[in-house]
Amino acid sequence: MKYIKNKSMDFLDIDDENLVVYDPDSGDTHYIGEPGKTILSLLEDETEFDALVSKLCELYSAADGEIEADVREFLAELVEKKVVMQL
Repeated sequence: MKYIKNKSMDFLDIDDENLVVYDPDSGDTHYIGEPGKTILSLLEDETEFDALVSKLCELYSAADGEIEADVREFLAELVEKKVVMQL
């Protein structure tokens, strides 16, 4: 499964660890903290789920099994909010 950040939304950095995502179509605003901000930064281009998890494991010195379920849950939430598109 591939994912990409929805480029029709506005992504605004609050600070080094927090991000606001504004959906101009619905008027919804979403607040994303760290590591969600990191995940979104890795989704600038189409990215396979396994590649995303591998990169996050590198960045956070974690094993795939430790974070895979959390990443999957977070992506499902972002897809539902249309912040991320599942391809």
